[in-house]
Parts: sequence; C-alpha cells; structure tokens
Amino acid sequence: MKISGVSKIAATVALVGAMSFAVLTLAADFDAIKARRALMKQDGQNSKLLFDMNQGTVAFDAGKATEAATAVSKLGHTFGTEFDKYFPDNSKTGDTKASPDIWANKDDLKARFASLEADAKAIADAAPQGADAFKAAFAKLGGDCKGCHEKYKLN
Repeated sequence: MKISGVSKIAATVALVGAMSFAVLTLAADFDAIKARRALMKQDGQNSKLLFDMNQGTVAFDAGKATEAATAVSKLGHTFGTEFDKYFPDNSKTGDTKASPDIWANKDDLKARFASLEADAKAIADAAPQGADAFKAAFAKLGGDCKGCHEKYKLN
C-alpha cells in the first residue's frame, strides 16, 4: 500500500502534536519544590559523606569521594544553569524551606551555585591523589554549604 504525500504530512502533524502535548503535560506536571528537595536530599547525603571523610569519622575512599563530589558539583551546575526551572516564581510558597530572599537575590545565589560546582569539582579532581589532597581541596566546600544555607534556607 502506497502512502500519499498528504497522508505523510497528516501523520507527521499528528505525531508532532502528540509529542508537543506530551512535553507540555510533563512540563505542567513538574513540581519544582519536590524536584529541588529531592536533589538537595541527595546532595545532603553526598555532602555528609564528604564531611565525614574529611573529619575521619568515615574512612577515606578515593572512589566514593570522587563520586560524591562529582554529584555535588552537578547539583551546583544544575541549580546554577537551570535556576528558573528549580526556583520559579510560583515556588516561593508551599512545602519549602527556601527563603524569599532567593528570588530577590537570584544573581547571588547563581554565583554561589557556580562556586559550589567549582569547589566540588576540585574535590573530585583531588580525591584520586589521596586523602591529603582531598582534605586540602575540601576546605572551601563547608563554606559554600554553610553560607548558602544560612542566607537562603528557612529553619
């Protein structure tokens, strides 16, 4: 059976329409608060592992440190480059601990995420060189986390 040019066009239009609807539905179903909370929960687990290794309460493991630091770096990158996706204006209220100051200081928060990304990447790069290199690179991460949470997280 031969398909006519008009049928091909109609099928293409129908397919594009269905795909557009699916994308819009997914976008409409995206819950920024839940998404950022889930990412921050993962970040907390990764950061805790790094902090514990730095304190010596967990044995240093270069592979695990690299993996955890890479994940923290990715979070900084994701939040910094997709800020409006994870912190849209309609997510100021609800089940969130995000301070309203976030939306008044977007550029500052984006810069903090960029710093987190870079500092965590430095840890990931240093960890394979050993515990001493890891600890030297780790020094900035605590300040990244603490500074942001003190300024932009509600209790």
